[in-house]
Parts: sequence; C-alpha cells; structure tokens
Amino acid sequence: MLGNHLLADQSFPEFTEVFQQQNVIMLLIEPETGQIVQANPAAAVFYGYPQEQLQQMTIQQINTFNAEQVAEERHLAETQGRNYFIFRHALASGEQRRVQVHSQPYWFGDQRLLLSIIQDITPNRHEEQELWQYQVLLEEKVDAQVEEIAQRKRWQTYSLLLAIAAQSLVIMLLIINIQGRKRLEAEKASLLASLQDKNNELTRLSEVMAHHFQEPARRLMSFAQRLQTQTDLVNNDKARLSLEFIDTQAKRLSDLVKDVQRYLSLDHLGVDFGKLADTQSCLQAAIQSVELNPDEVNLEIQQPLPQVDFSAKKLQLLFSVLLSNAWRYQLPDQVLRIQIRAEQSGERVYFRIADNGRGIAPEYRDQVFGLFSRLVPNSTPGTGMGLALAQKLVKQAGGEIWIEDGLDTGTCLVFDLPARAATTSHNNR
Repeated sequence: MLGNHLLADQSFPEFTEVFQQQNVIMLLIEPETGQIVQANPAAAVFYGYPQEQLQQMTIQQINTFNAEQVAEERHLAETQGRNYFIFRHALASGEQRRVQVHSQPYWFGDQRLLLSIIQDITPNRHEEQELWQYQVLLEEKVDAQVEEIAQRKRWQTYSLLLAIAAQSLVIMLLIINIQGRKRLEAEKASLLASLQDKNNELTRLSEVMAHHFQEPARRLMSFAQRLQTQTDLVNNDKARLSLEFIDTQAKRLSDLVKDVQRYLSLDHLGVDFGKLADTQSCLQAAIQSVELNPDEVNLEIQQPLPQVDFSAKKLQLLFSVLLSNAWRYQLPDQVLRIQIRAEQSGERVYFRIADNGRGIAPEYRDQVFGLFSRLVPNSTPGTGMGLALAQKLVKQAGGEIWIEDGLDTGTCLVFDLPARAATTSHNNR
C-alpha cells in the first residue's frame, strides 16, 4: 500500500528528458521513409555526426545492408523468435560496427514512430556462442554484398574495355577510310588531269578539222563551179552531172565539218556561257537565221513564252537546229505549219515544237538522236547531227528531249530547260 502511494504521489520525468539523458544509443525513426526524426546525444557520439546532421539523415544512410538483406534479417528474427536485429552500421569515420537493434513502435501524439535502441556488439563477439553465430551470418551477408559490388565493378570494367576496343576499331576503320579517300582523291586528280589533256587534244582536233577539212571542201566547190562555166563541159551531160555531184558533196562535207566542230565546241563553252536568254528574242533570231519565209511557213507562237535560265547563244542555236529540222523534212505538197508552245512546271519550262512534216515512226524516235543518224537518203540535205546537237544542249541544262506525235502526221520535239527565277537578272554570268 505504501509503495502504491509513493508511485501515485511521485512526479516521474518526461520521455524527452529520459531520451536525451540516457547513455544508451536511441533513435526515433519514421517507419515508412526511414527518416531519423530524433537522435539522442549518445547516438551522436557513437555515430560521430552532430545531432542536427544526424536528424537530417535516414537509417538507410547508416545501415550498410541493402533492402533485400534487411528483409532477410527481419525474417530470420521472426522465425528464430528474436526481438532484436543484427545489422552493420557505418560511422561518420567510415568505420563499420556490428550492432544489435531493438525496435518498438509508439504513438507520439498523432505520429507513429519506431523507438530503436542500439547496442554496439563489436567487442563482444566471442562472449556468447549464439551471438557469435549471428555475427558470422552478418559477416557472410556483408561479404556477399561486397562480392556483389566487386562483381558489378568487374562487369563495368569488362564493358569499358569492350567499349574502348570497339572505339579503337572504329578509329582504325576511319583511318583506313581516310587513307582510302586520299588515295581516291589522288587518283581522281590524276584522272582529271588526263581528261583535261584529252579535252585539249579534242579541242585541237576540232580546230584542225575546221582548217584542214574545210579548205579542201572549199577548193572542190570553187573548182567545180569554175568548171561549170566551161562551155564544152556544160554541154556534156555526164560531165555536168559529175561536176554538180562534186559541188553537192563538197558542200555536204563542209556542212558536216561545221556541225561536228559545233558539237565538239559545246564541251568547252560551259552550261551558262554568255548572256542569259530572252526567250522571245532568241526565237526570232533563230527564225531569221533559218530564213523561214512567212509566206511559205505558218508559224504559231505562244505569247509570251516563259523566260529560262539558259545562255542566249545556246538557246538561239537550239531553236535554229529544231526549226531547220522541221523545214528540211516538210511535206512537199502542203504548207509547213510549226506550232511553238511552252509551259512552266515548278522549276522547269517545257517547250513543244510541233510540225506537220514527214514525222518519225515511234520505233526510230530514240535512234534519231545519235550522231550522223539519218532516216532519209543521202541526197536529202542534212548531216544527221542536228538532233544530236539539240540533245547535247538540253542535257547541259539538266533537261531531257524526246519526240511525240505532232500536227497531223508530223513530229513534236519536247524538251525542258530551267525556269528563270523571279530575282534573276539579265547580266552576264
């Protein structure tokens, strides 16, 4: 009765006072997050952290066990009927201590916290056999964790070595590729030099042809015309026909040399040689150069024709070749009609030059673009170079030329050239 009376009258210390003054290591831990809510001075001394810093940490930063090992230790404690756990905690100095942890949940107001009392058992491992067994198990867990970390590091090292080897291989391949490119560049330079020499030879050949081939042709025509004035030869039918044949073939040879020289010279003019073309002016100049008589030819020209990004000299030559081709192969029993149309599509202008002449059968429409290709007897004027020259001009502008059905039974030449940009000027390039 007296003891109960003393208990009832005696004033007991508050929990906070007991918590702070105990030399036993104690922590208040939030069970869900592991946040250390409160640490007593004994805990600060043991772990080597100031109280304020310790209370900013989580238990996971102290406990060296991972989540799987903690769960395994909790399971062992439950199956073995233990009310404590054995962990390995890390101090601020980096040293690790084996500890025995007693945890019990309590309500502090409306907050449920774990009160963990921690005992350092490192110096006592040989005092109790049962505790020794737990400590051995603890060491095995820690050793397993260390081995796992070491294994992970080994894999990282192997991966790094493989990456370095792969990178070295890529560098070697790049070096080989660079050396190969340098060799190709040297071969390319040599090839270009060789091609330049060939082009120079070709240029020289065209110049020689212009002089040495044209001169005999001119002399043949001159002497043939002089002989045709001789009375005794004019009255001789065989002699007169022979002289006319010589004169005709000499003219054809002269025209052929001119066309070949003109074809070869295109390689040395460049795609944008000279002043940019005014389409309408180039067409009118071509009509005059071919000498198309308005009384003999019905010309239908679209007004206005679109402007193109092409040199005036080449465009006039292209129109001249195609108009001359239409004039040369007209039907003798009807008036020649030539229809010229053009339409811009995107960055290209498509021209159509159609006539009502003899026409070209579909199976020969690719063949006629070859050099010296003719589908008529040699007695018909022409060298077979016209359409080949036209195709070369169009291809230099990145275009194509082809043949479709024309007016009635005639032919339609279709080709495309680059369209003139709105900001492009007419200045020389």
